[in-house]
This record gives sequence, structure tokens and C-alpha cells, in this order.
Amino acid sequence: MRDLITTPKIVMMATRLDKIPFSICPMTLQEMDEQGDLWFVSSKESGHFKDIDTDNRVQLIYTDEPNSTYISMYGNATHIVNENKISELWHDGLNNWFKGKDDPNLVLLNVNMESAFYWERTTDSLVSFFAYTTPSDGKESSETGHKGYVNMQNH
Repeated sequence: MRDLITTPKIVMMATRLDKIPFSICPMTLQEMDEQGDLWFVSSKESGHFKDIDTDNRVQLIYTDEPNSTYISMYGNATHIVNENKISELWHDGLNNWFKGKDDPNLVLLNVNMESAFYWERTTDSLVSFFAYTTPSDGKESSETGHKGYVNMQNH
């Protein structure tokens, strides 16, 4: 999984998964830590912050167009206030949303992934329909790419 994800990267984060339509917003993935958790910087005033108070399930959609890698991740988000981690993740670009790393509205979101599914194209040809086989390892492939379920127990 770590080989597929580069950071920082804009992903789409969906919350309120039990509602139609669900809520979705772009978020910058700051880091995937050693345990495989994903870290985001957020505001206590944001809609997704409030959504996570009610239901912490999130769906993340990751796209890496240049490398033709696409990942859908599902997990649980937690609000974290940790000055050391904020200092570790802080960069000047965050000043566009916050009044420095001591902004009282700044909070971290930690997402513990439960499952993920990926698609990865391995050749330069683009095919509109893939004829996949279903091997027993949970991965599918064709001449143009691979897709499969990522077991988060062994990430």
C-alpha cells in the first residue's frame, strides 16, 4: 500500500456515508505513518470535522493520474490534538487555511484504514473494457492493468 501512495496528495474524503448524498470534500493527505494510518490537517469548524463527530466512517478516493494508480480506501477517522504531530506535519502552505500552527481551530484527522481497493495500469495502451479473470488471491489482472483488494491486516 505504501508503494502505491505518495504524499502530500489531494484525495477526496467522503463522510456521512449513511446519508444520500454523502458529504465529500478534497483533503490533502499529509502522511502515511509506519502503522499505515493516514494523517490530514483539518479545521474544527469544517463540515467533515462535525460529520466525524457523529459517524467516524470515511471513504477516501486517491488518484495518481501520471502513474495510472487509483485507490478507494475505507476506514475510521479520529480527531487528534497533538502539538508534536502538528509541528511534524506543518508546512507553510497550511497558512492559506490557518493562522499558523497554533491556530485554535487546527486539528489533525487520523484515518485508520480497514480496507482498500486499487486499480493500477501497467502498459501505455488505454482500453475501455477489461476482460478480467478472478484468481483466488483477490487480485484481478488484464493485459492493461491490475486491480485488487488490499488486506489492511497486513499493511
